[in-house]
Amino acid sequence: METGKALRGSTHLAFDAVDGVTHIVEGMYRNIAAGAWPLGKSPEGPAPGIAGFVHTAIRQVSGISRSSLDLVLKQVAPRLDSIAPPGPRREAVIAALNGVCGDHLARTGNPLAIQTRLRVGRAGPSDNIRKPGGRLLIAIHGLSMNDQEWTWQNQNHIETLANQHGFTPVYVSYNSGKHISDNGRELSAALDALVAGWPLPVESITLIGFSMGGLVARSAMLRAQQRQLGWINQVDKAVYIGTPHHGAVLERGGFWLQKLLTYSPYTAPFAVLGRIRSDGIIDLRHGNLRDEDWQHHDADSDNGDYRVPTPLAEGIEHYAIAATLSKKPGERLGRLLGDGLVHPSSATGRHANPRHDLGLNRENTRILYDLGHLGMLCDPRVSDQLASWLGRV
Repeated sequence: METGKALRGSTHLAFDAVDGVTHIVEGMYRNIAAGAWPLGKSPEGPAPGIAGFVHTAIRQVSGISRSSLDLVLKQVAPRLDSIAPPGPRREAVIAALNGVCGDHLARTGNPLAIQTRLRVGRAGPSDNIRKPGGRLLIAIHGLSMNDQEWTWQNQNHIETLANQHGFTPVYVSYNSGKHISDNGRELSAALDALVAGWPLPVESITLIGFSMGGLVARSAMLRAQQRQLGWINQVDKAVYIGTPHHGAVLERGGFWLQKLLTYSPYTAPFAVLGRIRSDGIIDLRHGNLRDEDWQHHDADSDNGDYRVPTPLAEGIEHYAIAATLSKKPGERLGRLLGDGLVHPSSATGRHANPRHDLGLNRENTRILYDLGHLGMLCDPRVSDQLASWLGRV
């Protein structure tokens, strides 16, 4: 992303934050002035007297400043691009912002919003770059990440597979703050266009999704099957690494924290902070894949699981790798710790309700012990398992 666009987008986001914080502080003034009981419903309306006038003025000045500063930044953007060229660190920050509030960035037309795109990566050493082949390996990153972050502590499972087993890697970038179903729809269209324009016949497509990326992959396959898009017929295998097929415990905990804050008028204004969580993060509560999974209820007030049961795409071999911080192998699945974000039962598709259980064969799953969520990106056991499953032609 160009420096000028990044700076303008950051400015928009900063002013949006000012608006949000102003609303929170005004709510506290209003509730304190009303002498509300410690527990109960919060008063409504603006803060009284001087407090209300001041907060209204702040919003007006913020709006004027936002427009004026954006005009200035548009003028100086070309010079900024020559002073501070794009780099991996800035891209990582933008990806993190998209994970937290990417839905807001997209709705407001903020230049920081990441657009879904595909990047064909190197399939060999820099001095011996292979030509594109017919076996495509589609790599889909996780929440608040970008396509470059498949390289973690100098390890890249995708490049290892490409170099050793003849895949052509294709890296996906997407706005992880948007609904998973939206990203699945965009990825499906992008893959259909990729296959249509590929310079030689596509022999196979293999999908690898890390964390949220696995859900985006499943959503894309579902979309392709519903629309009978050609690319889905080329998919032979899909691997899910640390994917919360049935949700992540931390997001469900975030809902209850937000809910608790609403029970007192003195903490209720802070519940707004909980609602800053992006659509993508909220989808991780139960593992939403379809529009129908989230369209018909308010996720801020209702913690229910309304997912339409969605089995794994037929005609494809599916594999799952889970991690646990537990150090002792042999424990029953329900007793294992999570990897810090996702429990092994969710990552392997197990569910108490048979309608939601993904039915993965035991030989198609692997649980790695004494390992955290992000550690899977660089752990050699993951590379070995991927080679075992995908190295066969």
